[in-house]
Amino acid sequence: MASFRVSLAYSYLNKYVTLVILFGTSIVMARLLTPADIGIYTVAAVFVGLGHLLREFGINVYIVQEKDLTPDRIRAAFTLNLLFGWSIAVILYFARTPIGNFYNNEGIREVIGLLCINFLLVPIGAITFAHIRREMRFHHAMVIQVASAFVSAVVGISAALAGEGYLSLVWSAICGTLTSVIFTLVYRPPGLLLLPGLREIPHVFAFCRYAGSSELIIHAGQTAPDWILGKMLDMSAVGLYSRAWGTINIFGKAFMEALSGVILPHFSKQHREGAIDRDQYLFMVACITAVAWPFFATLAVLAEPVIRILFGEQWLESVPVLRILCLTAILRYTTALVDQVMRSSGRIRTSFRIILGTQLLGVIAVLVAAQHGLVWVAVATACVSMAQCCIYQIMGQRMLNIRFIEFARAYGKNMLITGATLMPSLAAMLAWGNAPFALLLNMTMLVLATGLAWIAAIWLLKSPLLGELVAVLSHIKTWRRKCLSGGSTR
Repeated sequence: MASFRVSLAYSYLNKYVTLVILFGTSIVMARLLTPADIGIYTVAAVFVGLGHLLREFGINVYIVQEKDLTPDRIRAAFTLNLLFGWSIAVILYFARTPIGNFYNNEGIREVIGLLCINFLLVPIGAITFAHIRREMRFHHAMVIQVASAFVSAVVGISAALAGEGYLSLVWSAICGTLTSVIFTLVYRPPGLLLLPGLREIPHVFAFCRYAGSSELIIHAGQTAPDWILGKMLDMSAVGLYSRAWGTINIFGKAFMEALSGVILPHFSKQHREGAIDRDQYLFMVACITAVAWPFFATLAVLAEPVIRILFGEQWLESVPVLRILCLTAILRYTTALVDQVMRSSGRIRTSFRIILGTQLLGVIAVLVAAQHGLVWVAVATACVSMAQCCIYQIMGQRMLNIRFIEFARAYGKNMLITGATLMPSLAAMLAWGNAPFALLLNMTMLVLATGLAWIAAIWLLKSPLLGELVAVLSHIKTWRRKCLSGGSTR
């Protein structure tokens, strides 16, 4: 558990530093670029992202969770990564014109063509980075990702100021990838030779065909609003929906991504050594929902002033969409660890079947709802997330032999925490409305009051998260004491 906490600390530090960089960049870029610029890049990124999933095709997950990772299997994984990455670069380059013609937009064609460069770069460092995660060397992963985010931000903002428009996002992505590859090779584990090999390709592909297909389906389902709205409505609609979903993803980048980055290696290690700890799983679910539920409930209430402060008045049409997507996020984060448990324990086929069913349902729902506008697309997404939440809840109980009553205790307590956390925001909105909180000072005071209400609820209800917060504060005090004593000695 101690090594898990250390890894988690580095992972969170990594995510918070990169989040500050990316969030600051997002705010600046939202004022330098138009919704149409964002929409063009977003639609192009759907196809490029699909290409990256085909390139990765579950290979990185295989490296992290494989029980017997021999040199031949590493070489086979590297061979598949090169084969997929460079082949997709060629395919996407020639497909860029038909895609641009389909949307009747030259910008989309241009963006896809330039982003093909990343497919030539990424395979060089992908296997090495996955091996770094397998060894839980999250201090090195932090340096790699922070350096990449910093370079990406500097290049993106500089290009936008120079009038590059949507192309500024392209130069940002390419330079960030190049930086990541260079730093990954610097931290390459000793003795890890990245040479092609064919011997173990059938073994590697047997796992990847399910893991990779799952990632492709998830990508298609999650980006369905982007590529469907781009055709049925317009690029501004894509930009507005993307802005709302991007605001939701702030939480994922600040909290959940760091945890997910450690969970798969950690649970995989537990599975290799015996079995996944059910009590630790319950503890993590209680902690995640104690943070996620109050955060998204508060964001739903404060959606209008938040959008106005962060991105400006041109994005206010995304407010109703954001409020509904907050419910989607609450449902998704409730069972966010279940798929990680399935992958860590080798239940990749079960994971694939659930993902296929729920994402197919999601695409159909968005197709039907898009005829009625952005708000109905968000409603459809929330309905599918409710079904997905129920399925994963049942699977989590069965895999780890946990009764629902054990989950219900944590859920009931966190509902009370959510209600208590909402009180300052609800009272402020009822008393003064949205307008006063468009000012940064007023919003800061309200956020502080909300944070204090959350901490008080955590303390009064004796949430499992309380012990972790106390431990973090204790470590910070110890670290400060050491720094001060070291300074006085000098």
